[in-house]
Amino acid sequence: MDLKQIQKTIDRAIKNIWVGKISKDHKSFYLLKEDTLKNALYFHLRSELASLLEKHNVRIYTEYHHGGFIADLAIVKLNEKPGNNNHLKEDIETVLAIIELKYKANGPMKFFEDDVQKIKNYIDATPLATTQYYLAFIHEAEYEYIEDDSWLTLEQQVWAIDRLTELSGQYIDGVMTWTVGSHKSMNEKYRWESISQGGAQGSSN
Repeated sequence: MDLKQIQKTIDRAIKNIWVGKISKDHKSFYLLKEDTLKNALYFHLRSELASLLEKHNVRIYTEYHHGGFIADLAIVKLNEKPGNNNHLKEDIETVLAIIELKYKANGPMKFFEDDVQKIKNYIDATPLATTQYYLAFIHEAEYEYIEDDSWLTLEQQVWAIDRLTELSGQYIDGVMTWTVGSHKSMNEKYRWESISQGGAQGSSN
């Protein structure tokens, strides 16, 4: 399996986990603050991707230094024989995915806007990298329904093409709603539907 196929498998898993499992964790009161969201996503990724992680030396790390910043979650590929250098970070061949998470009950939009800018900073700092980026945002506030709504401005959506996916959870008409919005062509034949109160899945076209 080449790197592109590995990333595609990871991409599908992240999307499925967000709409099918993180939504249920929220409904079942497993998510208290941002750290528990991070822990839940880490747990589900480890479980969902267990065979891929072992077979292809792929690992998931939290608080990972990347592009001059600290990422919430990173999915990386190690070399064939890790553990032979001074530090494990020297065994990392490729950063496959970076996930930034934010979980707020309320509060200003700036918290979320700062993470959007953080992704832009990553891309600027590593322009030749093939890393895929994800924004995983839960905002327990009421939003108006807007088709294809995005946390990004139109200008920001330009640099997000083929690099970024938005994972969102917020209240719409009083119902907690979970969506996936992708700015990239990866898994483009896979349809992602908004769900309410957990339980829905994406489906193949």
